[in-house]
Amino acid sequence: MSSKRPMKGRDLLTWRDYTREEILKLLDTAIELKDKLQKGETHELLKGKNLAMLFEWESTRTRTSFEVGMEQLGGHAIYYPPNASWGKGKEPLKHKASVLSRYVDGIMYRAFNFSDQLEMAKWADVPVINANSEAGHPCQALSDFMVPYERKRSLKRVRYVMMWAFCPYSKPLGVVNSTLEAGTKLGMDLVLAYPEGYDPNPEMMEYAREQAKKHGSTLTVIHDMEEAAKNADVIHVKGWAPDIYATKGMEGKGTEAPHIKEPKEYKHWIVDDHIVSLAKKDVMVEHALPAAVGDEVTDKVLDGPNSVIYEEAENRLHTQKAILSYLL
Repeated sequence: MSSKRPMKGRDLLTWRDYTREEILKLLDTAIELKDKLQKGETHELLKGKNLAMLFEWESTRTRTSFEVGMEQLGGHAIYYPPNASWGKGKEPLKHKASVLSRYVDGIMYRAFNFSDQLEMAKWADVPVINANSEAGHPCQALSDFMVPYERKRSLKRVRYVMMWAFCPYSKPLGVVNSTLEAGTKLGMDLVLAYPEGYDPNPEMMEYAREQAKKHGSTLTVIHDMEEAAKNADVIHVKGWAPDIYATKGMEGKGTEAPHIKEPKEYKHWIVDDHIVSLAKKDVMVEHALPAAVGDEVTDKVLDGPNSVIYEEAENRLHTQKAILSYLL
């Protein structure tokens, strides 16, 4: 890892604020830190540093990976659970951000609404990291990309399929948005596969197409699972609500979305052995977890030889350590 830290002090709210070179640097550093950990080499890059972790809803992977990551880097993480004294509505975000900035070196914020993350960053004097909201999940996207990047050492021309799948509850577009923001900068052949009417935000799609053109990536929308799966290097299983519902915020969960009202019309959108068989033999099947097993994807696929879900989840630790080591 380079001693130069041009990203020091910056927020990570969206990948729009980061260049292709910076994203690749974070991926390279994540692989380097993973190697050091596996070899038992100490890498206390944040000795004496403290991170506040603010959660508006619980998470297994996000809390554990950030907390363990800070400890491995020689620092300390402080967990603020949902409905704790810091919680939204208890006092203005301006006050929380200003006070926490005098105690800690960074703030990790998992919020229902992106607007609250922007408000936190506006008033904080330390880096604010988006640990999921309805608008983006940059940490998850970086972990997802690390799987093919570590194996291929390049993401150019990697056919990365973000495959919509039926889920009995609606999920936000955060992971999709962050995948579009970063993936189009990395030379990937991105494919979005989803039913008619499940389009991401039009402005997001326009931005992604601009970045794809600039960086030699491609972005294709397909409304057929089988067609999308053909020759895929990666199939990322992900259900979401249409943008018109998803932008209501994660608290609403898109309960009026068509697939919730008429589930029978969408249940055939499931990633099973047949869909996987249409991809490349060494296709990597991803899911950010938790999965709606039997609805989004079959148990057989998740436990099958092409599944990389546990490696993907482990990467949350390594990529977030890279992010923390540069920003803090």
